[in-house]
Amino acid sequence: MDSHHHDIIRLAWSRRLGLEDSALRPSHRHIEIDNNATSVTFVRLGDASALIGPENLVSASTNSWASAYTDDELSERGVLGTLGTGRSHGPVVLYFAGDIGTSIDRHDPLISHELSHVLALEATCAPDDVIAADLTRKRSWFTVLSDDEPADTAQPLATAAYLEWEGVLADVGVLTAPDARRQGNGQVVARLATNDAFDEGMIPQWRTNAENGTSRRLAARLGYEQWGVFVSVELSGT
Repeated sequence: MDSHHHDIIRLAWSRRLGLEDSALRPSHRHIEIDNNATSVTFVRLGDASALIGPENLVSASTNSWASAYTDDELSERGVLGTLGTGRSHGPVVLYFAGDIGTSIDRHDPLISHELSHVLALEATCAPDDVIAADLTRKRSWFTVLSDDEPADTAQPLATAAYLEWEGVLADVGVLTAPDARRQGNGQVVARLATNDAFDEGMIPQWRTNAENGTSRRLAARLGYEQWGVFVSVELSGT
């Protein structure tokens, strides 16, 4: 990725978080005071970051909770969790792709773009995996089907899709059937969805839990670059 990609990503995330367009400018920590917030949210993109929450926790004052932590520390698991017993989300590692890939590592795969195949695939997967991929809320589905039976009865092996963010980012999600993993199926559909996002003029984005080594390795194989982190924690008593 180059500086132009970085500028677009910062702008999209600023708008996604409801911040001013310049909030995530380089070498800057943006503080957004929201005394009605029921959570504290931290996002880091390169050397820019934003912290959103009630004033007593996130203000730039030396007396605030946040002032004691660097961006590196806020990116780590458990730091925001010290605020209370609320549910934590993250760290979610943010990857972005700057160049289109040419290989899908599969000769003439059988691909479906139908929602019915997405739903059939979800029925075979664990609920947590289905929620993480969030495929039915996305569009531009690419489902690779088994090629050992007729197309009208072929089983879905993996699906990738993306959701447009702020008109410039394509948030990609991937789901693979349990008995079709470690066979390259996820990589095939993720490559197709990623390339389609490029064709539509968007920057592909890949979000994954920091502890999901399989997803992180797949992102790297597809040419995505790690360039950010997102963490959020619900405040106790809200």
